Amino acid sequence: MAWILGLVLGLMCWFGPLTAWAEGNVPPAAEMRFQHYTFALLWQPGVCKAWSDVGASCAHMGPRSRASREWSLHGLWASRPEVLVRQQVPDETWWKYGCNWFEPGRPPLPHDSCSALPALKLSPTTESRLREHMPMTNNCLDRHEFYKHEVCFGSSPDAYFTQALNLLDKVNASSFTAFVRDHRGEWVRRDALLRAFADAFHGHSDALELRCEQPDGARGGPRREGTVLTEAWITLRADKVADFPAPDSLMAGRKGNCARLIHILP
Repeated sequence: MAWILGLVLGLMCWFGPLTAWAEGNVPPAAEMRFQHYTFALLWQPGVCKAWSDVGASCAHMGPRSRASREWSLHGLWASRPEVLVRQQVPDETWWKYGCNWFEPGRPPLPHDSCSALPALKLSPTTESRLREHMPMTNNCLDRHEFYKHEVCFGSSPDAYFTQALNLLDKVNASSFTAFVRDHRGEWVRRDALLRAFADAFHGHSDALELRCEQPDGARGGPRREGTVLTEAWITLRADKVADFPAPDSLMAGRKGNCARLIHILP
């Protein structure tokens, strides 16, 4: 009997992130409404140069690989739900904990989520697309993104990543991505990148937050200007996200941390 009890307890720990949501810890859907999404994209060559925790995700990178020619998926992050705005929970707390906020005592999710979180149930089509457009599935970034940023909103992994991948396709088909691709290996003015985004997306350069790091393997924060392009964060209205790239689907976001000159690695 002892081994049965041990097995049950082990399963409870393993599936905790899933079963908890069915136990009523998350407020009703009306209280979980939110204002906007941050659509986070990775420029993988820069990530491989500047981040120290990417492991196998950079093993097959090369100038001709898809991930060196277009944006890769990081995530689609909901802003603070209304219940937390009403409780005056700071934005910083929400970004730190995400859906884990509704799990008292559970620490923030680790970046290495392979051993901490259950595998996602995805359709073969979605799984194939995700592996093609999110190299960091090799680091279980997909699990991290879903359990931190989406599970408490009630969507399935398949629906969540299908929406994010469809948005990614639109960005990668744009003249903005073509501009970044055409300037690989060059130093480009930050203003030129913002202008390229504005030209592609109806003048909404304020919806783009460019993220850069120093090429030393240590991630910088908002106060530390970086030179190596690693990410683009696009702010999208939650009620208009399906209409992207329509003009009213974008809204002003935060300022980025890139220096005046940005190195776009090939």
